[in-house]
Amino acid sequence: MQVAVETRRVESKVCQLSTSYFPEKLVRGAPLIEPRDVSAPGDVLASLGLNQMVFSDEIFVRMPTEDEKELLDLDKGVPVAEHIRTGLDEDGKPLRCMVTVMPGDRTKITYDLQVS
Repeated sequence: MQVAVETRRVESKVCQLSTSYFPEKLVRGAPLIEPRDVSAPGDVLASLGLNQMVFSDEIFVRMPTEDEKELLDLDKGVPVAEHIRTGLDEDGKPLRCMVTVMPGDRTKITYDLQVS
């Protein structure tokens, strides 16, 4: 298992903590696990020939850990939203599991879903 950790900021304030987990055999030697911003047009995995065809999302609200309180600069009593997204290929095999933690007092989650 390979792990990539990212702290996302808006106007220098931390707004998300994101950790991605990848099957090692798929990303061994790829730049996406380096400790720097590694973006690629269309998606880092797609640039490696790995296409996420389905996303499975779970979102729940909970109280933050002590580390999350500090990293997100949360006031006492502010919950966090945790979003777990698993990206699957066309055969249903997982390519990535991303866990993102967001402060509950400054996060809005909006979805548009197309119904066929």
